[in-house]
Amino acid sequence: MEDGKTKHKSRTSFKRHLMVSIFTGGIIAFVISAGISFSLLFPGFKKKEVQMSENTTESLLQLLDNTFSLVEDYMGNVAATIEQNYDVQMYLRHSNTKNKTKASVRLNNLASYMGMIRGIALVGENAPLIDSMTNIVQEDLAVVESNNFEEMQKNGFGRLYSPVYYATVGSNTYCTVAYARNYYLDSQWCTIIMFVNLNTTLQNMKSLAGNSLDAWYLVDSTGNRFYEIGEKADIKDAKTVLTQKKENLKHCSLSGDIVFQDKSAMCGYEIVSIVKKESILMVLFPYIAGFLGMLLIFLVLVLFMNYRNVNTLINPVLVLSKHMLMAAKGDLNCKVNIDREDEIGQLESSFNKMIDDLRHSIEIIGEKEAKEQQIRFSLLVSQIDPHFIYNTINSINYLARKKRCEDIVTVNSALIAILKDRLRVNDIQITDTIANEIRVVNQYIEIEKFMYDGELEVEWNIDSEFMEEQIPKNMIQPLVENALFHGLIDEESGEFCGKIRITVYKNETQQIVLCVEDNGGGMDKNRLDEIRSLKFNPEDRGRKIGLSNIFGRLYYLYGNADCMKIESELGKGTKITIVFGRK
Repeated sequence: MEDGKTKHKSRTSFKRHLMVSIFTGGIIAFVISAGISFSLLFPGFKKKEVQMSENTTESLLQLLDNTFSLVEDYMGNVAATIEQNYDVQMYLRHSNTKNKTKASVRLNNLASYMGMIRGIALVGENAPLIDSMTNIVQEDLAVVESNNFEEMQKNGFGRLYSPVYYATVGSNTYCTVAYARNYYLDSQWCTIIMFVNLNTTLQNMKSLAGNSLDAWYLVDSTGNRFYEIGEKADIKDAKTVLTQKKENLKHCSLSGDIVFQDKSAMCGYEIVSIVKKESILMVLFPYIAGFLGMLLIFLVLVLFMNYRNVNTLINPVLVLSKHMLMAAKGDLNCKVNIDREDEIGQLESSFNKMIDDLRHSIEIIGEKEAKEQQIRFSLLVSQIDPHFIYNTINSINYLARKKRCEDIVTVNSALIAILKDRLRVNDIQITDTIANEIRVVNQYIEIEKFMYDGELEVEWNIDSEFMEEQIPKNMIQPLVENALFHGLIDEESGEFCGKIRITVYKNETQQIVLCVEDNGGGMDKNRLDEIRSLKFNPEDRGRKIGLSNIFGRLYYLYGNADCMKIESELGKGTKITIVFGRK
């Protein structure tokens, strides 16, 4: 039974092991495929994202360049207008208060034509500085009066961008750059100064950058950093990278973060931006997740198809294994249905043939063992005959010498009845009715009474309802014989003296119980232990009779002789009990 459980467990484990192997293989393949794909695709995705961030940086700088390009173009228009404007020319020739006011009004008109121009100032070789009056504050005038502007005015057709500064007009603050350029107008050098409002440009740059850049800042042509967006720590890291950068590259790496640097050829302004590795991964995450999702769906489909295919392939093997387990448990009605012609079909066919051969072999072996069992049983039954026949014939000779013809006929008839009963064993009759057994025992006792004198009392305690019950043949007579010769014959007189009680009944499990009890000499404890310890050995056949014969037949019938119980006490007799059918 335990072996069957082990096989069942092995069968179940085999299927589970196979499914786990397939699933594990799929997971390993998924991990390897994902790793290889990630290593191949991630650099490309990352490069694309870096390129997009670099393009954004360049677009920001281009937006700044476009602003200064517009300023440059408008500066040319302003210079042309001033050259042709009478009021301004009159101021340059005669810088009195009246001409100054008129010239300032003209400059104010020019400043109002372009939104990013907050104000315009003009200074000539022979004319003091005038401005467009409105939106001009002290910070603007301070920039014009700086040494850099004074030096620029002496350099012919020179031009100059001031450092970017912040000017407050009323409640508004303007990020401003002053752009100055020299022109030769009306036979004298003049410097035109435009105060450019960068607020709109910076706002547009901020919108354009959006979430593409984690941080960025602007540096004007003088090296002044005037505008920052993002965490200060990121900007500080970007500065650190730029100080360590040796090659003239547009971008470089900082622990996975990418730092971009670009400079305008038009105005000399510089932009520095940084994209953190976390941002790159977040941007790439949808692509990576989508790819892994598709790969996972593909894996699930492959595992599902493999599961179905494996089930289709392995189920016949499991069915065959189940039937083999049934065969191992002794159920030979377990042939499988053959519905295929492949290798598994051949196994099924071989299994069915094996079952047929096994069933046939068992039938042959069973018949052979039954015959051998009958022969063994018959031999054991026949062991009691020679000694008994020998004693009976001696008794008949004794009676013949005494000319007791009637007694000879009685003894001879009893012997013939007993021998006739013995011959029935040859017809493979192992059991007999209790009624027949009683008749044989009575014949035996009749013979023994002619052989020994004395008083012998036999008591039968058997209900009539048990008379047709079957018990092993010739089982009562040897027990009666054992009681006579080992318990009831007086050793000094050689005569019978005592009583035998023979009882047959059914116990609580409906098994037939035979009890043969005498009130003879009995046995001491040592002798009783010796008798109880007797174990039947097939090699002892022919050497011993009596109880050994009983042990032997019980052994062949039930596989052991534990169903026989011997009780005895010295001077009080012996009781032998046999429970038929106990395993």
